[in-house]
Amino acid sequence: MEGFLRLSPGFALRSTLSHLSGLLFGALLAVHGASFASGQDNLLIIVADDVGVDMIGVYGEGPDPPQTPTIDQLASEGVLFRNVWANPTCSPTRAEMHTGRYGHYTGVGLVVSNLGWSLQQDETTFAEVLARYPELGYTTGLIGKWHLSNWNNGYLDGPLLQGFDHFTGARENVRSDLGYRFDKWLRVENGVESQCTTYATVQQVDDALAFIATAPEPWVCMLNFNAPHEPFHRPPANMLQRILPDGNPRLNPPPFYKAAVEALDMEVGRLLTSIGPAMASTNIVFTADNGTPQLASEAPFLPSHAKLTPYEGGLNVPLIVTGPIVAQPGREVTALVGATDMYSSALELCGVTDASVLEPGVNHDSYSFVPYLKYPTQSALRDHVYAEMFSPNGPAGLMANNDVRAIRNERYKLIRRGITGGPYQWEFYDLIADPFETHNIFRKGTHAPAALPHLHILLNKLALLTN
Repeated sequence: MEGFLRLSPGFALRSTLSHLSGLLFGALLAVHGASFASGQDNLLIIVADDVGVDMIGVYGEGPDPPQTPTIDQLASEGVLFRNVWANPTCSPTRAEMHTGRYGHYTGVGLVVSNLGWSLQQDETTFAEVLARYPELGYTTGLIGKWHLSNWNNGYLDGPLLQGFDHFTGARENVRSDLGYRFDKWLRVENGVESQCTTYATVQQVDDALAFIATAPEPWVCMLNFNAPHEPFHRPPANMLQRILPDGNPRLNPPPFYKAAVEALDMEVGRLLTSIGPAMASTNIVFTADNGTPQLASEAPFLPSHAKLTPYEGGLNVPLIVTGPIVAQPGREVTALVGATDMYSSALELCGVTDASVLEPGVNHDSYSFVPYLKYPTQSALRDHVYAEMFSPNGPAGLMANNDVRAIRNERYKLIRRGITGGPYQWEFYDLIADPFETHNIFRKGTHAPAALPHLHILLNKLALLTN
């Protein structure tokens, strides 16, 4: 490959290793009975950073959401999923998206720090699966935020070590020697870090377009924006769609946060209009890594129930999919979807029609949401979704302290807090009667009799997941 992609260090070596491992992996795949579909489309995955459903206009849930016409149009031309769970914070969600495995298996239960535990290279990502099957023909690029590696493990080239052909972006949140800034930040391109003074949201779209322009089709581009994550800031004047007040954004976060969302939406629009003819054969997935930050949350959403918490404000994120895979666009799906489901879904969208391609003995927690896209009458594939937050990160995720686990079915939700092994604090909510989770009905006699069987079911499912 010429130019842009040719710069990936070690690409030839990785290709050789992928070919050798593919021989063994192909045998495993045959055992699982997986097959490939031909003539696959491109895949564009867009992940916003810290955006709950309250901050996307088409969801109609926030009191005064930012203007998001581009994302809203994706919904009108595709499928909007309403009951999608991430984790309370970013790194665990990102690890789940890439591996299809819960954090207590990967050891990523909290934000990956510069030292300590990070996503291990023996984890299998969807990019690695695609790299093992050159007959599928995919070129893969990750643009923007990674935040799964650290000084001990893949500090500057983590995505390249986990199967991607190209990486340009930020190894974590945008930062420089001046702290965290969107207008002066450290940008990595295939293992080389340098200072960038282009507004991060703009630069990341530029980098995605550069990758797409050079990559042979079919391609996978995962564009992980750093926006609208903190620091709260004033976007460039030519990107402002609202009048912002004077003063420090930290003292009045909501308007500045919304301005960053609007700038992101504008840049997604530029991305989609610039891709050109390839758009006709591109499936687009838009989602987020966790809910809205507490400082940007607005009533009736509670700041105490936003990002970093196991409540719906911290977990319920947008998921919108459009493209040639979608039958009957312009509809909603209320079935439950989890962050782990990105793994199987990305593989199926790329032609791996059986996503059970992990090595024997590896726990796999992913359900493809592609059937909902193809079949408008598809029944629910999950009867529950699960989220967690624990520290410290490490291989014994189920033995961590500061343990928070949450599980829900179609209507009811159970939260467990405490040090692993107990004693635990319990919360139980009826999400139809109490969508903002203000009335804990766990205590005996405080819930309707009809809720009791659901409580027992969720208690049993949680025990199976965490024991």
